[in-house]
Amino acid sequence: MFSHYFNLFFSRIRNSPATFASLTTVGLFGASLILRLGSNLVLSRLVIPDVFGLMALVTIAIIGLVLLSDVGLAPAVVHHEKGDDPDFLRTAWTAQAARGVLIWGACWIAAPAVAWFYGEPMLTILIPIVGMSVAIEGFSSTGVMTAQRRLKPTAMISYNVLSQLLGTIITCTIAWFYPNIWALVIGTLAGSLLRAISSYLLPSVIKHRFRWHREYAWELFHFGKWIFVCTAAGFFAMQIDRIVLGKLGSLEVLGLYSIAATIAILPVNLITHIGDYVLFPLLAKMARETRETLRLELAPARGRILGFGLILNTGVFATAPLLFDHLYGAEYQSAGALCQWLVLSTWIGILVTVSVQTLKAVGDVQSMAFGKILRFLATIPLSIAGFHYYGLEGFIAGFTLGCVPEHALIAWQLWKQGLFLPVQEIGYTLASIASVIAIYYFGTSFWAIAALVVLISALTLFAVYHSEGRGKREVATAS
Repeated sequence: MFSHYFNLFFSRIRNSPATFASLTTVGLFGASLILRLGSNLVLSRLVIPDVFGLMALVTIAIIGLVLLSDVGLAPAVVHHEKGDDPDFLRTAWTAQAARGVLIWGACWIAAPAVAWFYGEPMLTILIPIVGMSVAIEGFSSTGVMTAQRRLKPTAMISYNVLSQLLGTIITCTIAWFYPNIWALVIGTLAGSLLRAISSYLLPSVIKHRFRWHREYAWELFHFGKWIFVCTAAGFFAMQIDRIVLGKLGSLEVLGLYSIAATIAILPVNLITHIGDYVLFPLLAKMARETRETLRLELAPARGRILGFGLILNTGVFATAPLLFDHLYGAEYQSAGALCQWLVLSTWIGILVTVSVQTLKAVGDVQSMAFGKILRFLATIPLSIAGFHYYGLEGFIAGFTLGCVPEHALIAWQLWKQGLFLPVQEIGYTLASIASVIAIYYFGTSFWAIAALVVLISALTLFAVYHSEGRGKREVATAS
């Protein structure tokens, strides 16, 4: 029986470009993960948590400006029927470059206010310097968008991994001689410059020059107006933890939390990569054909990604204490328990990430935006109340509960279009909870944890491929 599923697995890889692209994305992201983990380990031995906390504040400010100006240029190119038109791409590239320069200018304006709010004068100069990275990456090639549209993520992610490797080497080398905030700043700028340059190694259908086609520009921004609302609300909802902790706690507490969150959010980041580079282009292509094709293929595609997310989330929960106890310095050991608490929110994040790709594929970015607004409005009071009554653990629990209204709205919108799969979501969620409980109570040693992770992974893979036919029947019934 197991040989049958083994052969079925590899036959589907050979016959499915989407599956191959997903596995390629996983492999390359795995390399990126190793680089990030290695960099964190080295830097944790060289710099103190306060440095990570200060850099986290810089990152929050810049990411905020980036997301508050996001008009969805890349999704528009992937979704639009003229996404391969040279004038359309040149207009998108012009908008991308102008946006990067404007964000850099906004960094100079916002830096003094951010420095005053957190009581850290160094932010006045750090934010504009690191913000230069956004202006640099604004001139990246449109080959990145084209590769995403054509479901060819391999080269696109490869250039990211290569630039990350070189940036990591530069950062760690500088930190070896000068273990302070400037090592992280220079490393960030170097990574952005390398990404921008290496993006021109990707195949592009145009020669890059400034072009402003009024009709195409209107279509780009018309599609992206709800992306803007979505990302703006999403920024505050997803970064409220760091924003609040940066104000209420010390730089050391924020640094520990940031390190723990970096590890805990890895499953969400990987699922987001697969969603953006594989699932969304695939579903958008199906949606451009017929809605029935989308309904039939949605269940197996979602099942594979949710199953993989379950395995990743379980793995992070199982290994977090071991990772921080044995590989990080003594100052970071308490981050292991924080990482396990954060796994609670990452599973809901995985569900939301997979669901929004379906909404985006059918062009319903308005519902995505309202979902992010709901999450933002719910997260703030729940997180603050949790922190007030139960400390950091209560804060994480409040942050997790704040994600529920967003997912409920998205599920409702998908159900109205016959694209919601309740049995699939409930099944994987119960399996995720059971996996965490099993590891918490029975993972008393390294070998016990390893055996449980292997068993959970095997059962999940079996369930994914066994339930594909049932998932298709569920969609047919819902429609």
